[in-house]
Amino acid sequence: MDVLKRFAVGAVYPVVALIIIGIFWIAQLSGLKAMDSIYNGLILMFPLVVSIGIAIGMSKDQSGAAALAGAVGWLVYGAVVVSLNYPKDGAFNPTTMSANFNFLSGIYMGITAGLLYNRFYNIRLPEWLAFFGGRRFVPIITAVVALFIGAFVAAIF
Repeated sequence: MDVLKRFAVGAVYPVVALIIIGIFWIAQLSGLKAMDSIYNGLILMFPLVVSIGIAIGMSKDQSGAAALAGAVGWLVYGAVVVSLNYPKDGAFNPTTMSANFNFLSGIYMGITAGLLYNRFYNIRLPEWLAFFGGRRFVPIITAVVALFIGAFVAAIF
């Protein structure tokens, strides 16, 4: 039940972003090109916002390191899925785009980053690697895990 509660707390952040997107959607209906570009950019990056929000909510102390891990995880995941599914002839593949840039990818990368933060935020590394210990280790391990999740999703699609 605690995990579900933390997930719900993290889901509030993307809802706030949806309100902002709605404001720019109304503004872009006026015909201003700048508002249209802002709206399209926000829609394109919405899964990133979801990943960051869920990672913050899932972490024990709503740390910025969890937010960074959520962003890094989603970006690495997206790069892996696109690069492994990039066709040799350079043709556009809508399946790859839907597997990479959908709302669900933000959710599971946010959950992954939050859970990894809870597991590794206080890790102690050897003295010569101590700089990368603790909260600094979380984005690193999230990037590695996102690499494998991206490869798995790319193999499915």
